[in-house]
Amino acid sequence: MLTAILRSNTIAAFVLSYLIGGLMLVVPYFLLPENSFNTDILLSHWAFAWLKSTPAFIPYLCMIVIVVVATLSRLREAKQVLGNRNLAMVAFVSLVMAQPKAALVRPDILVATLIVIGTFLLLLSTYKRESVLSEIFHVGLLLGTASLFVGQSIFFLIPVGFSLLILRSGNWREWAVLSLGLVMTAIFIMMFAIWDESPFLAFLRVIQSAWSGRTGFDNVNAGHLTLIPVALIGLSSLFGSLTIGTVTERNIMLTNGAWVIGGLLIVLLLGLSWQNGIIMVAFPLSVLITRTLEKMTRWWLADLLLLSLIAAPFVSILWPL
Repeated sequence: MLTAILRSNTIAAFVLSYLIGGLMLVVPYFLLPENSFNTDILLSHWAFAWLKSTPAFIPYLCMIVIVVVATLSRLREAKQVLGNRNLAMVAFVSLVMAQPKAALVRPDILVATLIVIGTFLLLLSTYKRESVLSEIFHVGLLLGTASLFVGQSIFFLIPVGFSLLILRSGNWREWAVLSLGLVMTAIFIMMFAIWDESPFLAFLRVIQSAWSGRTGFDNVNAGHLTLIPVALIGLSSLFGSLTIGTVTERNIMLTNGAWVIGGLLIVLLLGLSWQNGIIMVAFPLSVLITRTLEKMTRWWLADLLLLSLIAAPFVSILWPL
């Protein structure tokens, strides 16, 4: 019943999705003990060092960014393939807030996630379109910008390249402008670093400060255990789309799958915390979960999975392992 309400194109469903998302965002913040907000890792980051004098503002900044990401993630094309916007937003907030200690102290991860989502949505918008060199250039520019907040984000170049082969013809001009967009990011940084006494060292400091280290939030909590069956069932949507879906559905789901695999490799190979990795791939995971909920014929099972999603952020606080 709850799933059907959120799936409907009504004002009530719109308001309910934001109400549920708001509760999942705000309640864990107030339930967390004050000593949970260890923000030392941000003090050396080029973009957030200014928060050193006001560390209490960091959780609020994180919540603002999460709201922006959740809202902008609704502004997307290919609705019939990416799933219902209300369900996807609820799933996205749940996946992010299932690790509240990581989500509320790492604005660098959240900003990079916002930019990576924009990168892939822009790439998906080029599907079956002609003359999209400008969009491909901005894909490279956005990916380079994301790497300035979380250095490991540059590894998403691999799933972006794979998606470019799947969604586009892959001609040399598109690859050239994609590379140019990445290079322009470095040029923009050098334009500011040139005013430093040692421009090259200033450029390196920006790159090094953006490289995300592991945090002390790597413990599994009860919220993660709640999400495991939901995530496993959600993966079935990916395999179903690859075997019995349309060509468009298969290609876009392959892009989402590449995005998730890229995040997994970043965690395994480049040292990103696995909880931060979940945040960075929360959008494609939310799409897979939404598609699964939409395809379920038993309403009570869909509601049970949806309630598990909604409960995960609260369970992660109330029953830590």
